[in-house]
Amino acid sequence: MKKKVLIFTVTAGNAHNACACGMEKKLLSIDDEVEVKVVDLLHSYSNWLYAWLADGGYNWAVSRATWSYDRFYNMYKRIKPIHRYTCAAQGTSLSTVDGVMKEILEFEPDVIYCTHFYPAIAITDLRLVYDLPCKVIVSNLDYVNSPFWEAAIGVDYFAIPNEDFIEECVEEGFSVQQLLPMGLPVDEHSLELVEKIDARRQLGLDESLPTIMVMFGGGSWSGGFKIFNDLIKVVGKRRVQIIMINGHDKKSFKKIEKMNFEDNIKVVNVGFTDKIFLYMSASDFILNKCGGASITEALNKGLPMLVTTKIPAQEKYNLKYIQEKGVSLAFHNKKELEKHIVTLLDDKDKLNDMVEKTKEFRKNAIGDLSRFILSQPKADYTELKNCNIDLSKIKKIVRKYVRFANKKELKKAKKTKQMKKMEKLGEIK
Repeated sequence: MKKKVLIFTVTAGNAHNACACGMEKKLLSIDDEVEVKVVDLLHSYSNWLYAWLADGGYNWAVSRATWSYDRFYNMYKRIKPIHRYTCAAQGTSLSTVDGVMKEILEFEPDVIYCTHFYPAIAITDLRLVYDLPCKVIVSNLDYVNSPFWEAAIGVDYFAIPNEDFIEECVEEGFSVQQLLPMGLPVDEHSLELVEKIDARRQLGLDESLPTIMVMFGGGSWSGGFKIFNDLIKVVGKRRVQIIMINGHDKKSFKKIEKMNFEDNIKVVNVGFTDKIFLYMSASDFILNKCGGASITEALNKGLPMLVTTKIPAQEKYNLKYIQEKGVSLAFHNKKELEKHIVTLLDDKDKLNDMVEKTKEFRKNAIGDLSRFILSQPKADYTELKNCNIDLSKIKKIVRKYVRFANKKELKKAKKTKQMKKMEKLGEIK
């Protein structure tokens, strides 16, 4: 019998939906008989407010109120995992539990794959009440655990960037057996190695010039054009080739089209393109933000990064991690940008060292994870079907069990704290 895979995604920027779409395509490329269904969880089963907060609200916060967003992010990250059943994400996830169960009962998936913590939390809450026979696999799409992943401990497997994140996940309540250090499942084309000279030749670029790629995405973040402008100024008299990828940012594309540049600077102004990975292959290093998917693609391509620090909290954590790994530099202002541009253009040993360090990150995560998904057993829904579940009552029932689980978690934490205190005083060994 053919396998069934249900994919839950959330529109919160582009990465989660892109991951869901990429996984669907990869599963079908491996087994054309597999049945895959992709569901945008909040747009399908939550209210308009939660759906807007996850996408429009998030985009507004990170572009217009970054300081406040970072403050709340870090505040929630400091909250202990024992509060997993009362965390801020629970309200959104609980609003969807009836929809999640409806999809499970109708589609009867063998595997559920989630690209966001909201559906993973909803399934964790459902499993407090119901014995779901399917395997549930989720992916973290950043190089940091967001403040709410600890509320998703009821999944079967949690795909994380690499072994460096195992300890943090265990502290948050996951078992080692749940963790899959496979990497971030980005487009497989990012793993294709194309020689720089060949890539430049295919794109009609100058084959001999040092080449800098600039890509900040075409979403709500609006700092890309200013950084491009600063880059033009700090290059000085050096002969360089700059590839500016504007994506859907038509405003910046038009501005650059009207600009004049010195003879030593060749600018390749690109709008939306399906040749991103070829442009990456043609480049020596990249100026970018620090979203998990975009930096993974750059690392797969062996591209050192130069990253702005004017980014939201989770991207700051991503940046801190890749800086520690020696594959990225960071700049906060024009002066720091100039310093690093000079280093990367003039110090070939430094640049080559950073390129070498990117190699440890190369993983075919989407290939490994898709094959792991397809290796899971068939699910038997006989027992769940016999429960005669009333979908109209699920939210009320699950909320009741979540409250009970919270009391149990707090009681357990209190007992553990007392035991540790007694051990410290020498009252018990």
